[in-house]
This record gives sequence, C-alpha cells and structure tokens, in this order.
Amino acid sequence: MSVLRSKAVVRAVLIAAVTLFVASALLTPQLNPVTRDAVLGAENAGVVWGELVQWRVAMMQAHNELDGWPEDIRPYAPPIGNPQLRVSSPRPYVLQVDIAANPALGKLAGTQVVVQLKPGTTTWSCRPGRPPIPSGYLPINCLEGQPDDFAPVPASERDPFDGLRKLIYWCAAIFAVGAVVWVARHPLLGPAQLQPARLRRTPLSRLPRLDRLLGWTGRREATLLAADIRLVDWRRAVQCAQPGARDAAAELVRALAERVSARSQPSTGWALPGLVFEWQFPPDLPVSLDRCLVFASTPGVDEATLVRQLRAAQTGSDVLLVLGQHSVDTPEPLLRAHGDDRANLHVLIDSASQTEWLVGGQSLQVLLRLLAAQLRITRISPYQTRGGITREGAFFGRTQLLARVVSREPANYLVVGGRQLGKSSLLKAVQRRLQGHPHTVCHYVSLRDHRLAPRMALQFGLPADTPLEAIVDHLQAQYQGKRLVLLIDEADLFFRAESGSGYAQLSTLRALSEEGRCWFMLAGFWDLYATAVLDYQSPLRNFGEVLAIGGLERDACRELATEPLRKLRLGFASDTLVEKLVDASGQRANLVAILCQECLEALQPGERAIEQRHLDQALASQAVHDALAGWGRLSQDDAACRLDRIVVYHTAQAGQSSLASLAQLLQSHGVLADAQALRQSLARLQLAYVLRKHEGGEYRFAIPLLQGQFEPSEVELLLHQELAAAAKAWPGSALSSD
Repeated sequence: MSVLRSKAVVRAVLIAAVTLFVASALLTPQLNPVTRDAVLGAENAGVVWGELVQWRVAMMQAHNELDGWPEDIRPYAPPIGNPQLRVSSPRPYVLQVDIAANPALGKLAGTQVVVQLKPGTTTWSCRPGRPPIPSGYLPINCLEGQPDDFAPVPASERDPFDGLRKLIYWCAAIFAVGAVVWVARHPLLGPAQLQPARLRRTPLSRLPRLDRLLGWTGRREATLLAADIRLVDWRRAVQCAQPGARDAAAELVRALAERVSARSQPSTGWALPGLVFEWQFPPDLPVSLDRCLVFASTPGVDEATLVRQLRAAQTGSDVLLVLGQHSVDTPEPLLRAHGDDRANLHVLIDSASQTEWLVGGQSLQVLLRLLAAQLRITRISPYQTRGGITREGAFFGRTQLLARVVSREPANYLVVGGRQLGKSSLLKAVQRRLQGHPHTVCHYVSLRDHRLAPRMALQFGLPADTPLEAIVDHLQAQYQGKRLVLLIDEADLFFRAESGSGYAQLSTLRALSEEGRCWFMLAGFWDLYATAVLDYQSPLRNFGEVLAIGGLERDACRELATEPLRKLRLGFASDTLVEKLVDASGQRANLVAILCQECLEALQPGERAIEQRHLDQALASQAVHDALAGWGRLSQDDAACRLDRIVVYHTAQAGQSSLASLAQLLQSHGVLADAQALRQSLARLQLAYVLRKHEGGEYRFAIPLLQGQFEPSEVELLLHQELAAAAKAWPGSALSSD
C-alpha cells in the first residue's frame, strides 16, 4: 500500500507542475522560466533600438561637421541617462553595438549587432554580431538596408499569434514527452512496448484493458508482431477474458483444449463450486497422460473454501487442472501452495500461464512445464516401459527397418526377436505411417493364443468361424482398390500349433500373398524363427524377408534418453552420464527407458538434473533386475532351456564362450552334446539379445548389465548344478537338437 500511495503522490505532483507551467505561460509569461526571456526581450526591444537610433543620428551629425567619419566616436556620444549599449567603431562607417548583459533585457542581453553607413548616403544596414542578436528582434528590413530599418517594428505590424504559436509548440512538445513517459511508465503499455515478449505472460484478466489501450495508441498489430503473437489468437484470448461474459469459463476451457488438440466435454456430478470438464488427449502426447479433468471455479468463491473443497474432491488417479486467477493483481497463495503440493494430483494453471497457453504458440510446452513443476514426474513419465510404443513421440530409431518396410512395394516380412526388444513397437510404427495412405490399408492384430482366424474375424466384426479367405475377401470388398497389409503380432503360439498340424493356415497365408490379395508382417520369437529358418518343409520358408530386432541405434538411444526429459525441462547433468547409461543398457530400447524411469524415481523434489548418484541407484534397481530376467525360459523344451542356462552361466564365469569351449565343457561332465543343439542354443540367445557374436566366433553378453547380475561364487554353483542335471538327464547319450 505504501508503494501505491507514493506513486499516487508523485503522479499528483507531476500533474500539478505541468498545470502550473502551462498556466503561467498563458497568464504570467514574464514569470514562466521558459517564456520569461522572450517576453522581456520583446518589451525592451524598443529601448535598445531607440538608443541605437540616437547613436546613428549623432554619428550623422559628426560626419557632417567633420566632412568624414570621426577617428574617435566617444566625444560625439549622445547623452543617454541609463545606457544599455556599449558602442565602438572598429573601422570607418561601422558601429559595433554590444548590448549590456542585463537580465532585465531578456534574450537581448549580452548579444551584439553591427551597423554600417553607406558612404555618401544616409542609408544604414545592419547584421547580427558575435554573439548574434536573435533574428526575431531585428527590424524587418535590417539586412536590406532600408532607410528606416533601425526603427523598431510597430506593434500593429507584429504577428499577434507569434507568442501563442510558440506556446502551442512548447505545449505540444511537453505533451509529446508526457505521452512517451506515460506509455513507458504505464503498468500495462510500458512492458508491452519495451519488451513485447512479456505480453505472453500478461495475466489473462488484464487482456481486455490492454487490448483497448493498444487500440487507442494504434500499436496493436505492431506490438503483437513484435511479440510473435497471431492476431486471431490474441482476439480469442481477449474474448475468453471478457469480464461478465456469458459462458466465459466454458469458452476458456474450450479454447485451452483446442490449443493442445484435446477433446473436451462437460463432466457432471461434482460438488465443486464451478464447472468440471473431461479432456481426452491425442495418443501422440509425449507423456503418459491420456486424459485429465479441468476445473473452472465460479468467480467470487472464497479461496480457503475452494482449497478445502478441492482436497475433499475424489478424482481417483486423474490429474485435475485448476484454472485459477492467481496473478500479481489477485494473488491466491493458498491455491498456489495447494498446487505445489506434489502429494495431490492437482495442477494450478495461473492467470499468466493461461495467457501463454492461448497466445504463446507453444501450448503443449506450457502444459508439460506445469505438469512437471507440480506433479511427481513418475506420474506423467514420458517413458513407456511396458508393451509396444503407441505414441509417436516415444518412438525412436529403427529408421532403416521402417524405410525398408514403408518405402518399398508391399511385401511379406518376418520380424523376429526376444521379448521387450521392440517388435510390437515396430509394427505399430508401420501402422501409423501407413494410416491415411491413398493406396494401402493396414490393420494390426495381436494374438493371445494360437487361433489366428477367430481372432481376426472377431476384430473385423465377422463370425468367429469365418475362414481366413473369407476374412480377406471381406476386407477387400470394404477397401476396394487398396492393397491390404495385415500386421500380426505375438504369433509364436500360432506357429507352434501350425508345426504340429501340418501348416494348414500357413499354407493359406502363403497362397493369399502369392495371389496378391494380402501382404503380411508377422512378429514372434523362437517359434517363428524356427518355422521360417530351421524347418525346411515349412510354408513360411522363403515366405518373406526376415527382420531381426536387436539393439537400438546409438544415436536413437541418446535421443530416447534425453528428448522426453527435455520436453519436461529436465536432463542429465552431463553427456558422459548419457553415454554410461547407453553403454550399460547394451542399446536395448526398453532397458534405456527403464533406466531413465528409475532415474526419475530417484530425483528428489526440486531437482532438475540427473546426476551420477541417480544413475547408480537406477542401475541397481529391482526394475532393471526384473527386465534382465526371463532368459532362462526361452523355449518350451526343458532340455533346450537347460542348455541355454549352461551357455549363459559359462559365459558369465569365463567372460566369453564359443562353440568349441561349450562342447568341451559338456563332454568333461559326461554329456556328449550335439553341435547342432549348441548352435541353436547360441542362436536363440542371440535372438533374445542375451549374447552377441564377436570376431573369432566368441560370444559375449549383449548387455553389460547382465554380466553384473552374477556373483562369481553363485555362477560356479549354478553351472555345476545345471551340468549335473544334464548328465543325469542324458546319461551316456548325446544331447540332440530340438
């Protein structure tokens, strides 16, 4: 209040000073510091020029008496009681007149004029000296040398509006300076003119008044252009901020939803004092938030009451966006503190953020910034650690594989790889890129069991007993003239069942593809690989190109680790930490995501950078241990699984393995292993991204973290147990391939 009072006092003093200045200039100009000298100069001009006329007459008389110009003019000086001029003659026929430096003479004081007599005539001419007499006080024909040029200008011939005109000029200058100061110091116009970018963070309630001021000054378009704000967005924001407008809250919520491409609809049954809406976000939102609630309170509700009702509201696991009026003008400290409390799922959208959301051009970034600042990061984590990637913003890399599938003519592809390596993500990425294609229609099918035809039939609204040919006929009739591509995920159980039933349905798939009626992209692990590569009699052999899914490109791993964090204004403390994370993960995509998720879990409130201690905690987390588990059951055959475990334990103990060293190890324990079985085991472990083959036929762990999962004493014990079980299960006989 003291600051506001002092500003009011300064403003009143300034207005009084300007008023006094203008009034004194009009009523008592001789007292005004600006007009005083001009008025005194005009009043004393007659005195000065009258005294000069006496000198001229005296010099003419002296000239007539001496018949020439006197060498010393002082004896011929006219008798003047209070002289204001000091006259000298630097050369014949010239008088140098210095006006006394008397403040009562105004602008004439201290100036000089030079007069000259034309020999043989009575004609005098004059010119300003040094310092020059102001030209406005010279006679009209002074420089032309007219006979009466030394006579003061008669009052009747003077410009009656000259003083008024000068006063108008002065007032215009004062008001121009005042207008500039007013614009620069105005709490709304000043920041908008000096720093147009600040316009984006102006509280929403100020926009209507600011818009009127910009319109009055003719600066609306120029200011918006400097602030990089579209006029249509500005007008929409001003409309949403109009006080007392009907359905203002609903219009504001609708405008905010449109800016982030969310579908908004009213939500009823709430005890909150205001309107509640439900938003559905698009699937490409870069955080794990598919929906939220939005609350716009009724104007005038007591802040403390509002906070109590928000705490009592049962929103479940939904995030609630609260549109508040918090700003410099109307602070809401209780509501601000409630939003900053990360224990709840309430996010306050203050007035300035609402404006930035509506006119800033980066509405999604505003939403993400507010979510990251007021919620636990793990609630909206941008990392998807389970299932196939469905959001385009969370999919990184695989550019070569995608280009091979999407940029070519339709063909069949067999996508093979272990679990959580990105097979489903690749298929869904292909589906997103083929959506809306003018000549291709693409469908994604995920199998839960071995029944392919019933699953596809139910998905496309057909009876469960519809055969594959009829399903394809139905789709061709529905999409006439378009090429049909079916993406079939999780197909291992289907291939396992087909291998025991003579490949009846696989033969149908091959026939449909050869006839050009449909193309397939099949994804699975070992059963798909064995059917397509190892079984010579399988219809799937040479059915399509085999795409093996392994580690992600290194650059893509870096982007996966850093880009989602950057959108939330988070990041790693150094690039070295990113490289350590990528190395430890072995460039396995889901492991990179899990490590980043665990780093977010390790962040304390207020921390914005992931440091070494956070990464160390993530590397040792249970989630990482769980993600590395499961390699011991890669096959349905117990003997094959035991052989896989022997290979892994031996690699963990020795740091590397080879076909020869494994055969020697088994033989030393009484097991005559078939080389083909060992080769299949090594191929299976490579496909699962457990081992990686290096030069010289050596196999090492594909993921460095996996090596650290084994204690040396435990590995020795586990290896001996598996070897003993193998010797007992296969006594005196060779372990054969499956």
